[in-house]
Amino acid sequence: MGDLSDKAQEFAGRAKEAAGDVTGDDTLRAEGAADKTEAEVKQNVDDVKQAVTEKASDIADSAQDKAVEVKHAVTETASDSRFVAVLAVVGAALVAALLLRRRSRTASSGSSRSSGKRHKGRAVATKAVTAGLKEAIVR
Repeated sequence: MGDLSDKAQEFAGRAKEAAGDVTGDDTLRAEGAADKTEAEVKQNVDDVKQAVTEKASDIADSAQDKAVEVKHAVTETASDSRFVAVLAVVGAALVAALLLRRRSRTASSGSSRSSGKRHKGRAVATKAVTAGLKEAIVR
């Protein structure tokens, strides 16, 4: 509605200005020019308000989109962190099981021949656990 009244004011200003030109009345011409200019300024202010409102809306939409992206990234990272934690626990449990197995075998068998096999098996298991932990940490 403001746009229509501004256009009407601009038209009235132009009419006053023209009437002042025709009659030679400088005061009427000045009033008409002032009314016309005021209406044009109001229209420009309305245009700027509309542009600012649209830009603010665009920025708000963009910020909301980024917030959703961040939320998804955090969720994915949390899932990866849980996976790494599970792998670390499994690796620690495997090491504990191997140590308990070694302890029980050492207690039950005192022969030196089986010691070499246990050592080789322990080295392989340690390498496997280490590789698994490194892979979990890299992820």
